[in-house]
Amino acid sequence: MEAADIPSIAAVLLLDGDGKRILVRYYRSLFGSSAEETAFEKKLFDKTSRTNAKSEAEIIILDGLVTVYRNSSDVWMYVVGRQTENELVLVNVLSALHEALTSLLRAPPDKRLLLDNFDTLLISIDEMIDSGMILETDAQAIVNRVGMKAADGGNPAETGGTFSEGNLNSMFASAREQLARSLLK
Repeated sequence: MEAADIPSIAAVLLLDGDGKRILVRYYRSLFGSSAEETAFEKKLFDKTSRTNAKSEAEIIILDGLVTVYRNSSDVWMYVVGRQTENELVLVNVLSALHEALTSLLRAPPDKRLLLDNFDTLLISIDEMIDSGMILETDAQAIVNRVGMKAADGGNPAETGGTFSEGNLNSMFASAREQLARSLLK
């Protein structure tokens, strides 16, 4: 099986109701600078914010990229792939992310809830996607894995959504590893 045959994604974007970043993860070097990334996000938000994508995912092709998106309260969730990616795979990733977050947060994701439980959001995405490769699209499996990680480091829901020192240290270690990996490429 060639690398082109393995489904992957280029980015996951979570924007608030004003188009501002909540969380953005680019897995492929689609843009030369962060200014170009921000311009793409603004253009994408401007094109999609007037649609009604609350109950199911919608698909758009913008700048040669396939993007599936949906709205949940005041949060716009996007999964971006190259034009050669299967839209159904991208929709499945987006649906799994939405279902997992809804289950983990015990409510539909909104900006305040996501920011209060940012560590849960990060772990959920990390359990689904690694360097653009799709690891899991079963929402219940993601919930179970995030639950196991929370049990190891303290459940964010039980601690009132605050970061423990161990959670912060693990987040910084993960960020350092990803930065080192990207610099070594």
